[in-house]
Amino acid sequence: MNWRDFLALASRLAAEPTEADWRTAVSRAYYAAFHVARELLADLGFTVPRADRAHQYLVFRLSNCGEPTVESAGRDLDTLRRLRNRADYDDAPAVTPAQAVAAVRLAEGIIQALDAARLGPPRTRVRGAMIVYERDVLRDVTWHP
Repeated sequence: MNWRDFLALASRLAAEPTEADWRTAVSRAYYAAFHVARELLADLGFTVPRADRAHQYLVFRLSNCGEPTVESAGRDLDTLRRLRNRADYDDAPAVTPAQAVAAVRLAEGIIQALDAARLGPPRTRVRGAMIVYERDVLRDVTWHP
């Protein structure tokens, strides 16, 4: 599965005429970014937990990785998750087309930052800082060489 396809779907749904479309756009935008983040951490050697624990796991590590653009992406992922929870679970307030478009744009920015962290020096810095954060702060080491 190419999880980035969720972002293309979210973009199409954000342009549709119903609130159900907009709510689904927010949800798919989040999951596109979530899965790209999950894949990045797995690629860096971290064992990402399954199910509901994965969401906060990703946010904590990304937000404390020492690379400003990735840390910002981690905070944005948390924001997008809150928007997704509201879109998926709360009857009110309504989700608007503007909010759906904003969620898609936020997911695009997150994915762009994570893609940039896959290469060269940022990759090494991100992995190293996450390893230290797990060991010294979380005391929950999930990185394996």
